[in-house]
Formats: sequence, structure tokens, C-alpha cells
Amino acid sequence: MAEEKPEVHPDFNKKSSTGMEPKVAVLISHIGFLVGAGWLSGLIIYLLEKENRFVKFHAMQSLVIGVAEIILYIIASILILAVIGVFCFPVIWIAALVIRIIIVMKASSGEYYKFPWLGEMADKWTKM
Repeated sequence: MAEEKPEVHPDFNKKSSTGMEPKVAVLISHIGFLVGAGWLSGLIIYLLEKENRFVKFHAMQSLVIGVAEIILYIIASILILAVIGVFCFPVIWIAALVIRIIIVMKASSGEYYKFPWLGEMADKWTKM
């Protein structure tokens, strides 16, 4: 039995108010992670996007994941006092990288992929 391809979101091919292709805007909203500002790139794309729900959702999802990362880093910083936190930083970074790669790969094919829990929050906050 063949694997079903996910349905492409209707806004995937729709013009973005950022002036970029939707999949490029989604990529940029996540790429800030590589310089330690995943939440900031998501916030910028979210504020710039006015027309495309697909782009706006993925930008908000990037922002929510970025804030969750910051919270985890704060917790890990506190745990450093107990020595265990030193090992948390690389684990958090690798997990965030893998999550963002999965999201960008799915978004580049037009899938409206919601990361569990955080994606649901982003979806709720971006209802247009």
C-alpha cells in the first residue's frame, strides 16, 4: 500500500506579503536558529506577513519553538549548579535543530505541519 502524500496547504502557492516565495519565508523564519535567534527571525516574518496563512503559521511556530528553547536554556542554566545542566545545552541545541529541519522539510513541500503541542499553540494564535 502506497504512502499517502499530505495535502498541500492552499496558501503554499499564494503570494506572500513579505515579497518572498512562501517556502523561502518559512525557511528564513527558522534559519535564525543557527545564529541563536530562532525566535527573532520567526517574529520578524510573523510581523511582516499579512496575507499568507501558511507563512504566518510557520513564522509563529518558529517563534513559539524559540521561546520554548529559551525556557529550556534557562532551566539548564539553573541545573548547571547541580552539574547536570552542562550536558543539557548540546541536547537542547541538537533537538531544536532536528525539529526545525523536520518542519522546514515538510513546509517546503507545502505541508501544514504542526509540531506537537507547540504547533497547536501557533495555529491557535494565527487564526486569520
